[in-house]
Amino acid sequence: PSLQSNWLMMHVSMMIVSYGILIIGSLFSILYLAFSNFTRTNLEIKFNNQASKIISNQVSLLQTIDIWSYRIIGLGFPFLTIGIISGAVWANEAWGSYWSWDPKETWALITWLIFAIYLHSRLLKGWKGEKAAILGSCGFFIIWICYLGVNFLGKGLHSYGWVLN
Repeated sequence: PSLQSNWLMMHVSMMIVSYGILIIGSLFSILYLAFSNFTRTNLEIKFNNQASKIISNQVSLLQTIDIWSYRIIGLGFPFLTIGIISGAVWANEAWGSYWSWDPKETWALITWLIFAIYLHSRLLKGWKGEKAAILGSCGFFIIWICYLGVNFLGKGLHSYGWVLN
């Protein structure tokens, strides 16, 4: 009966959509770090008048990537929040408890916290560029741990644990 709930459909769809969107935003953060590292390497090589034009274009590209990362993560975060809340409501309906500290629930909370810190630091602390990109990049790895690692390696309500059996 618990699998017949509409909350299941909402929870699963919101989580999948949020993970997809947040992975794309995190990939932009990784791209930012890769390009900024490439820009630093190029700065050491080029010392002529053309270098200022190239540097200006690269800074503009980095700012664009940073903005896209922020916007996409800002879009995915509400989906993650709705997914976690709908999962809690569904769990209460099915098992009588909103939260059971299942490994998947715990890692979903960690994922939520990482992206909440990212958005908080962008909005209130004014972080841009490399600091924000490092946080966004951490989110990429946390999502993969939450999405695949816990499902296949852990044991709990959300896991399949076939790798360790």
